[in-house]
Amino acid sequence: MNSPSRRKQYVEVVATHYIDGSVRPQKIVFAAGPVYEIKESRDAGRGKARTTGEIARRFAVKIHGKETWLYEDGGRWFVEMKE
Repeated sequence: MNSPSRRKQYVEVVATHYIDGSVRPQKIVFAAGPVYEIKESRDAGRGKARTTGEIARRFAVKIHGKETWLYEDGGRWFVEMKE
């Protein structure tokens, strides 16, 4: 079975920035409206995005009980959306 195709989607992220330089994303806000509360997150270091192959800072986040990836690259955040 083929995995669904995905596309890169820039999003707004509400995050806490700590004095030690760490970041904790708390909400993902889509331009079209939905806001998703992030229940858990962990910085997974740099990783390759499946859609573009680019290397970005990657966070494993849990939203509605499902884990997915959230990426930050040069101050811009993106997710990989199903087509």
